[in-house]
Amino acid sequence: MNFFERQEQARGRTKLLVFLFCCALFFTFAAVLALVAWFAALGTETASTGASTSELFVRYLAEPSLVAGVAVVVFLLIGGGSIFKVGELKSMGADGVAEALGGTRITRAATDGAERRLYNVVEEMAIASGVPVPNVYVLREEKAINACAIGGDPESSAVAVTDGALRTLSRDELQGVVAHEFGHLLNGDVKMNMRLIGVLFGLQMLTLLGIGIFRSTLYLSFGGSSDDRKGAGGAVFAIWMFAFGLVVIGSIGVFFSNVIRAAISRQREFLADASAAQFTRNPAGLAGALKKIGGLAGGSRVNAARSAEMAHLFFGSVFSGGFMESLFRTHPDLTERIRRLEPTFDGRFERVGGASDDGRFGVALYDGTPASVRGASNGTSAAPERFANGATFAAALIDSIATQAAGKLDVAEALLGETPPEVEPLLAEFDGARAVLYALLTDANEAVRKRQLEAIRKAEGTALDAKIAAALSALSGASFATRSTVARLTLPALKTANIAQYRKLRETILALCAADGTLDLFEYALQASVVRELDVYFRLSRGTKIRFSRFDDVVEPFRTVLSLLASEGASGDQAAARKAFDEGASYFYLALEPTPPEARTLGAFSRALNDLSQATPVLKQKLLTAFYRCVAADGVVVEREGELLEAITSALGVPSPVWGRWAR
Repeated sequence: MNFFERQEQARGRTKLLVFLFCCALFFTFAAVLALVAWFAALGTETASTGASTSELFVRYLAEPSLVAGVAVVVFLLIGGGSIFKVGELKSMGADGVAEALGGTRITRAATDGAERRLYNVVEEMAIASGVPVPNVYVLREEKAINACAIGGDPESSAVAVTDGALRTLSRDELQGVVAHEFGHLLNGDVKMNMRLIGVLFGLQMLTLLGIGIFRSTLYLSFGGSSDDRKGAGGAVFAIWMFAFGLVVIGSIGVFFSNVIRAAISRQREFLADASAAQFTRNPAGLAGALKKIGGLAGGSRVNAARSAEMAHLFFGSVFSGGFMESLFRTHPDLTERIRRLEPTFDGRFERVGGASDDGRFGVALYDGTPASVRGASNGTSAAPERFANGATFAAALIDSIATQAAGKLDVAEALLGETPPEVEPLLAEFDGARAVLYALLTDANEAVRKRQLEAIRKAEGTALDAKIAAALSALSGASFATRSTVARLTLPALKTANIAQYRKLRETILALCAADGTLDLFEYALQASVVRELDVYFRLSRGTKIRFSRFDDVVEPFRTVLSLLASEGASGDQAAARKAFDEGASYFYLALEPTPPEARTLGAFSRALNDLSQATPVLKQKLLTAFYRCVAADGVVVEREGELLEAITSALGVPSPVWGRWAR
């Protein structure tokens, strides 16, 4: 199952969640209406009406004004509570949620060996998966083994790992846990999980209201004069009973919503486990982490104040066992999870202490060597692959998009190993990352480069000159795959900026791209992907809404993109360009004509991509398959085609292929 199918499933699960929420809302409304009608019937004089209490109850149930009033109050209370919580989480962002759980952000500049190792693992996973590198957090006060993925859009996500996991797990085990969390990111689980928090909070509102009513009447019972207490006794008792009814009704809603949460979460955990095992090609690593949870005294328990409401975000159960865990179990049984990875597991957990095999607490000391370098020296090669025909090649490229497939980690490690050593320290901090990004955007033409460097000095002064010079020297002659990888590695450090710094950076990026009066493909791809990701992260841009589900709705923008892609890959050969165009168009069984050469501008290309970005995941998969068939005439992606495809995948909001496998 690839990214597009998982995203379509995620849309279906979101619709299911909305349906279940509406059902819970309706039944809650019905229960509250019954409660209000019953108390109204009890408070009505039966003698004056000539009807019994039960008859009055039935009348009140059908009273339009009462029904409407209760509906408005219940829907506003529960719906408003859910909207408030979702809005709060959105305003906090992934970083705010991670910090609320007690997380501390780490970067490439981390000096602690275990934390640096974690960052390296996350970086490898992101490059291999074709998604942005998420922000990385350590829950330093949590000594149990656990982790979670947080966020909505991939551009603004985060991964948090407990200190206990860092100090107790081996690298293979940690890699398995991180791969599991990336499985959730790619499966579309994380955004739904955040929405689920809002649903749960909304259904708690009746309980909170009942408790609030109870507390507000305490003064009438225990405060004031004795005469006041005697006069108010009957009324207070009735109010307490009504408040108790609200608490009961609210508790029933919360109970069933937790059951729904647990049922959904357990199945997603199995899928994420399977994805991680496939991705790392090492089921024993993930199984080992689960075994250590079973053998550790603290297991996977998380003590943070807000961990209970976010229990379904974590790798392992945050509860310490007992009634809460058995009732609202958000994760499958440990033994069952392990046996799916290791069928011969006997169900026994060895006691895990605080020390590793070498006698130190936790893992062996980190030697400072990135795993990418170790992997690259192990015979791994990022040599481009060739295929017999365009259809086979297109299928391989589509399969490579966010399928946690075996082999992608090897390619990612090789690409990271090819990062120039001189660039490595620059990527660890904001100024250095800016310098690297500016260097990537400078033109090969000496006159244009001079104007660009002057534009940088005008915006930044001379403080970055030495770092830009070092980056230019290190990246001279680098391949497209290396430059693309390095560009992505700048983003975590750039995300440490404040909004004012980012606005200034954004203006400088656009000024560099416009320095020669034109925008070449690499400049376009780089600024489109970097600016898009950072705009989403800094909330200057909202995610696109889905508007198109049929190919007929996007024929013209598809033709525009396909025409430019075919012409750029043919290097002036009109016959080859037409053949490539027809190959892409034939996927939809259409006889299309390419757009005229004068219409193949980057402006038209950009507008067309904006339209295509609003397609459903399934339609995006079909569009990309057609584009890949277009470029696959010679069985390999040349650099200019890779640059355009980078822009296309970024604009469509889908993971990028690992270019080390394809681009020359």
